[in-house]
Amino acid sequence: MMTRSVGAGVGAGTNGLTRAAGALDLRRLDRGARLAAVLWVVVGAVLILDALVVLFASSMHTGIVATFVIGVLYVFYGLSRHRTRSGARQGPPRWLRILVPSLTALMLLVFACLAVFGRMDTASQEEDAVVVLGTAVKDGDVTPALRSRLDVTVDYSIANADAVIVVAGGLAPGETVTEALAMERYLVTRGVAEHRIVQEGRSTSTFENFVYAKGLLDARFGTEYTTVFVTSDYHVFRAAGIAETAGVHATHAHADTPWYEVPVDYVRESLAITKFVVTGR
Repeated sequence: MMTRSVGAGVGAGTNGLTRAAGALDLRRLDRGARLAAVLWVVVGAVLILDALVVLFASSMHTGIVATFVIGVLYVFYGLSRHRTRSGARQGPPRWLRILVPSLTALMLLVFACLAVFGRMDTASQEEDAVVVLGTAVKDGDVTPALRSRLDVTVDYSIANADAVIVVAGGLAPGETVTEALAMERYLVTRGVAEHRIVQEGRSTSTFENFVYAKGLLDARFGTEYTTVFVTSDYHVFRAAGIAETAGVHATHAHADTPWYEVPVDYVRESLAITKFVVTGR
């Protein structure tokens, strides 16, 4: 009898410990889930804020819109996960709980690849010509991203005093000054001789940047010359592919992306690469 009582007591104690351990594990899981939900909300809020900051510093483009939308999606995704854990309502379906983290991981992988490739400069500093790829201007002035490209160009022009510099970029919607003119003005203020600069002010895309710049350089040099292009780090990979498509065999030098523009610019470039894969431009 006593043996039975002792056995029952031991069994009850074991069951109690098991239940306690299970409850502890559940609490840990709940804490982890709440932390994950908060993280999604914070990341989403940062992306939304970043899109607004870049909009203020630059001008509206697809990267700003896409980053804002992704930020909103993350916020709602995080809130729905938190509500699920608190039992307030049913959360996102399983396919969405798999899709959002998976696409986010893929996007981060693409960002990393673009960043690594973009910083592997191939310029020899002995090229005959430099093509500076344009990006947005605001109120007639160069934006921080464009200024970064031009500062690299200034350094290159000092290292290679014989290189001709083509500033490539047309008139953006809502602007009265072409990117090429804004770039030339900035380079002159930085001490680059005006006679070294050639404006290409018709292009509205990276493909046109190269096509029209090639026409200007062919007219100046014939067919025997070497070229380097300067653009932002995130843009180097696609720009190199587009250059080959346009018949421009060029080396490249990168400019650093302003830190606060990194999310927007890399999101935008990821979308542009999809277009490049489909159209070649």
